[in-house]
Amino acid sequence: MPHITITWYGIQEWEMTRERVNKILEKHTGTSEYPQTKSLPPIMIGIQNCPQDGIEELKALPGVNIRGMDD
Repeated sequence: MPHITITWYGIQEWEMTRERVNKILEKHTGTSEYPQTKSLPPIMIGIQNCPQDGIEELKALPGVNIRGMDD
């Protein structure tokens, strides 16, 4: 499974979707605690073991950008 990074297109998008992102991560990976930059909007890094259906749920959120890196 790829490692993914989550970014947002802007602060407003982050404010609107951050709770949903955390719920999706919790559902599919067992935690929503991942390293984040202190910038606004933050960049979430090091997300592992998120299945494809979880990635698709994240991609469906408005203003959320998912980047994957294969192992």
